Amino acid sequence: MDTALEQSQSGNAPFAPQPRQVHTITDRFSMANTYLINDDRMIIVDPGSELNARLTIEYIPRFLHRSLDEVDLIVLTHLHPDHTAGIEALRRQCQTPVAASAVAREIAEGEAQGKRLPGITHRAGQALPGAFHHLDILPPPYASQVRLIDIWLNDVEGLPGHPNWRIIASPGHTPESLCLYNPFTRELLCGDTVITIEGGGPLVRGGADRRRLEETLRTLRALPVHYLYPGHGRPILSRHPLDNMQVEW
Repeated sequence: MDTALEQSQSGNAPFAPQPRQVHTITDRFSMANTYLINDDRMIIVDPGSELNARLTIEYIPRFLHRSLDEVDLIVLTHLHPDHTAGIEALRRQCQTPVAASAVAREIAEGEAQGKRLPGITHRAGQALPGAFHHLDILPPPYASQVRLIDIWLNDVEGLPGHPNWRIIASPGHTPESLCLYNPFTRELLCGDTVITIEGGGPLVRGGADRRRLEETLRTLRALPVHYLYPGHGRPILSRHPLDNMQVEW
């Protein structure tokens, strides 16, 4: 782990926070959130549905007054289809590479060799009172989803072309889940590792791989975070947004 991330985890970062960069884009039903990082060049995180993709395509020129040509990366926090379905709609408008965790490639290669999928974390038939209804109760279809990926990401690295945005491996929801963290703006995009429920509270849905999820939560709680962006539900603005996090096993 490099010095900048170590300092940010300890809360002793030697820099002042910068203005936030993340914009939230979702449909009227808030089924899944797409995030747009307004950096020197833009990043789209979790394209979501085709509707989300269309909303993103409209949002960039209308509200940011920027061109779609300025999008240089699409990042997937994990490979569930409710977060990836909009990729082709985006690619019809901008020729942008797609990045995801290198763990997904390892899993897909293992599946092709007949190996058992590690860390299945979804239990079919469970529903959370007051939470969003998700379509992610089964593991992602890795073999088909990895064909969408151009760039493979590893833990603690900076995003290609965006070194202030760091990759944090966050296995638990799925083995390949990742978060994106910017220690300068103190923004955390956490995909479905953390969601928010009715009333705006953060919730983590436990699964079969409890040990890995607990490690992920320890890592995230150690980060100075002021803006928490979940895969489902409303973003949270708070000096300590993860302090009151609920965990349901």
